Amino acid sequence: MAAKKPVIDDSLTIAVDTEAPAYTGPKVEVFLPRLEDGDGQMKVDQYEHVTIANEDKETCYKVLRGERVQVPVPVFMVLKEKYPKL
Repeated sequence: MAAKKPVIDDSLTIAVDTEAPAYTGPKVEVFLPRLEDGDGQMKVDQYEHVTIANEDKETCYKVLRGERVQVPVPVFMVLKEKYPKL
């Protein structure tokens, strides 16, 4: 059954269709330790960036450090190669 598009009477409002999550398979819980801040003048990016690409598409994931997060299995496999003791 197709979803109905909302009726918008305002000429300033733009409606954008949201995409469904690309990955619907199992997920794995991981924990990456936080990175320590530098000399206080710079902030350290607390995300581990993982990109999974093939001929059809490219998907980028951000894994937050310092918290237990659920990640898709392909992301876990990439992180396991980089961090063997994960």
